[in-house]
Amino acid sequence: MERNALILLAIALSFSTSAEVYKCADGQYQADPCDENSQPVDLSGVGSVIQRSERTSQSSAVSNAASDKQKEITSYIEKRRIGREISQLESDRKRIIAKRDQRLRNLRDSRQYANNNLAGATWQQSLAQEQLAVAQEADTMVQSIDRQIEQLKKDLEP
Repeated sequence: MERNALILLAIALSFSTSAEVYKCADGQYQADPCDENSQPVDLSGVGSVIQRSERTSQSSAVSNAASDKQKEITSYIEKRRIGREISQLESDRKRIIAKRDQRLRNLRDSRQYANNNLAGATWQQSLAQEQLAVAQEADTMVQSIDRQIEQLKKDLEP
């Protein structure tokens, strides 16, 4: 969604020279100044990237600046996507742990209904095995999520 918004912003800037964009300290781009010291971002070269094939006489300094802006915007979008993916994985991790804990509580609570005989002992053993299986399944999923989060955090590093 943000990628589409930035593409539309770039297209709008190529048609309108009076539009101003401000980059805030938190990395967000917006049309209004972030604070009283905000300066508009110079996006004059962004539209020239699209028109470069039509205008081969354009100076390399302007196209390099536009390319740098395009790389900066692409990098920003990718970092935001990775951040959202990390947040989603962390949320999934918490959900898995909560679900595991609830299932273990339910199994532990059901042990009190076991009779004090062979059938009850067999049932308690079955419950213990099920608890172990539930814990192992959740741990495997959490470890997988942790590996994915670590890889995404490595991707964020420059």
